[in-house]
Amino acid sequence: MVAEGQRLAVSVSCGSRREWIDAMQTLAERVFAMAGIDDEQAYWPVLAVREAVMNAVLHGNKEREGTSVLVEYSVGADEIEVCVQDQGEGFDPDKLADPLSETNLLSEGGRGVYLIRQLMDEVTYSFPDAGGTRLRMVKALS
Repeated sequence: MVAEGQRLAVSVSCGSRREWIDAMQTLAERVFAMAGIDDEQAYWPVLAVREAVMNAVLHGNKEREGTSVLVEYSVGADEIEVCVQDQGEGFDPDKLADPLSETNLLSEGGRGVYLIRQLMDEVTYSFPDAGGTRLRMVKALS
């Protein structure tokens, strides 16, 4: 657990390959465990991190050689902040199709951003001048 007033910071970068997605999930599990969150409580926010990394690898960077995904954790006594940044072209999350609409219910994809928004307490997107998409997610610790 992190003491009141202190923060634990972890930053890691991985290549834009599918093979890294499981490793990044394992890291997320370890960070949440270090924050004192048991496996059952961590399951859903870890899933959100996995979805974010998968989106960055597959949709942001499009698995392009030479691109990477940056994942940063900032763990405090009362919250965990996770930022995932790709080097892609960026996108407008508000223009994504509603995955709950009748026409999209049977679609194979398009639920990652929706899931992230449902599983985390705060979700914001920004678009750095250098390009790409930066997703900031916060999960309150109870």
